[in-house]
Parts: sequence; structure tokens; C-alpha cells
Amino acid sequence: MIWIVNDLRKDLFEIKKVRSPKLKSKEPSFVQSIYKVLFADITISFDNVIGVVGASKGNFGFMIFGLVLSVILTGALATYLANYVQKHLWIVYVGLGFILLVAIQLIIGGMVDLEIISINENFQKFF
Repeated sequence: MIWIVNDLRKDLFEIKKVRSPKLKSKEPSFVQSIYKVLFADITISFDNVIGVVGASKGNFGFMIFGLVLSVILTGALATYLANYVQKHLWIVYVGLGFILLVAIQLIIGGMVDLEIISINENFQKFF
């Protein structure tokens, strides 16, 4: 998740930079295109599941609600949301912050579960 946040951050800050291609690329085949789309779809779906499960913190109702909402937003409203986000970039920053927060919580929570670190009992509810 942290890699995704960093990759999106790079895309946002380099949005105005136009790079000219240095090497002549060959035209992608149909099979290569299918593999790329499948890989991207599976990766995004898996990332959504990890993010929703991490954010729900074991609450089954929140997990189901988040997964259903994710499927609806991804499937039905993808084009509308993409156009809206392009006009309002602050939403991207809020989303990146939320993804980063969940990623840090998952990392620290995993380290606590494996007894690599210990944290104060007052803060255990956040992890």
C-alpha cells in the first residue's frame, strides 16, 4: 500500500512534466494487452480488499459495507469519478493520506502481533 501511495504521489507531482520517448517501442500484441488488463484488475481488486479489511479492523459489518461500496464505486461510477477527481485534485491527496494511514496501521499492527514492538495499552485500539 505504501508503494501505491508513493507511485500515485510521483504521478501527481510529475503531472505537468512531459517525457519524450527515448526508445522506439514495439506495438503491443493483443495477448499482452489482455495480460496487462487482467494484472491491473486483479491488483486493484486485491488492493481494495486489503485496504477495506485493514480499515474495518475486524468489524465484519464495516468490511462487507466497504467491499460492496468499493465494487459499486469501481464498477458503476468509475468514469464519473475519474473526471471529477481530475477537476478536484484535493480528493486525491485526501485519499492518499487515508491509504497511507491504513498502511501504517497495518504495519504497526503486524509488528505488535509478531511481538517485534510493543505499544502503550492506550494506543492499542488504533492498531
